Amino acid sequence: MKIFRIVLLLCLFVYVAFYTKLQRLESMDWADSLEVSIYPINAGGNESTDHYIQTLTTDKFGGIETFFNKQWGDYHEVDFQPVTLTLKPPVLSQPPSPPTDGHVINIMLWSLRLRLWSYQNSVGDDKSTVTIFVRYFPVNNHEKLAHSLGLQKGLIGVVNGYASDDYQEQNHVVIAHELLHTVGATDKYDLTSGQPLYPTGFAVPSARYSQTKAEIMAGKIPINEKESMMPSSLRQCVIGHQTATEIGWLDGDV
Repeated sequence: MKIFRIVLLLCLFVYVAFYTKLQRLESMDWADSLEVSIYPINAGGNESTDHYIQTLTTDKFGGIETFFNKQWGDYHEVDFQPVTLTLKPPVLSQPPSPPTDGHVINIMLWSLRLRLWSYQNSVGDDKSTVTIFVRYFPVNNHEKLAHSLGLQKGLIGVVNGYASDDYQEQNHVVIAHELLHTVGATDKYDLTSGQPLYPTGFAVPSARYSQTKAEIMAGKIPINEKESMMPSSLRQCVIGHQTATEIGWLDGDV
């Protein structure tokens, strides 16, 4: 019986790996617009967050599409809409929490659980559709939101944001960042300090610390070697050369 369970688990891993490879190939060929589904979740469980979610429309996420359209135009002369977003109905359950011990097996099992949970809560989406679950919390100056995440395996993003129009633009920055993770982009900031890495995490590397925008995968505008600030909106962000290469917008080694 034990051998049977091991064989079954191995077969599951092989199937998931093959399916994930197909997802990656389809999501990064950019022959058609990348379909992105946004699923809001009331993470705080309160009435004010429910009310905010009810006010959301697909148009409210239009700034994300505008950002990707502009960035595409900076690298290509062909007119093309690389990303198309659609707001989906709210999800009533919460995604499984990632493990805190860093154990490889636990991370793999959590990844499988997350993909199963995503499948159960996004029925009808095509396999090449990126699924972003936005967990909305009430605004609380004393509460720091947990780190958001984006998985290329499964094309899934889990974003933690504030349920307020005042934070909508900042939520969009996080959504775009995690969306890019799902199609192969890597973080370009120091994991210890949070500072943008030079040169890949600088919007204009030649300008050093005279930056006015953030490289989206660095997430901050560098001020000096030890200080940086959050962009107020996607209008203060760019997709840098390294990120464009990683996601398949440019040819070249990464």
